[in-house]
Amino acid sequence: MRFHQALPKPNFSKASPAFYRLHDVMRITTLSRSTVYRRIAEGRFPSPVHLAGRASAWPSAELQAWIDDPEGYRRIATPLS
Repeated sequence: MRFHQALPKPNFSKASPAFYRLHDVMRITTLSRSTVYRRIAEGRFPSPVHLAGRASAWPSAELQAWIDDPEGYRRIATPLS
């Protein structure tokens, strides 16, 4: 048996992920970790959502809204319940 036959086939799905983790957000936006979190605090970048345990990620739709207009993006403040 050859080694390359035992490897799983790569997934070439055209579907984009529903959520992006921090390392992906930094790669896509070319922002540093500190800049991402500073802009979140200023309301100029989408906030991550809690997934499970310590995991959080950014919804692709919100990240796309920022990509479409980074200077005009303003997070809508939601009232605390």
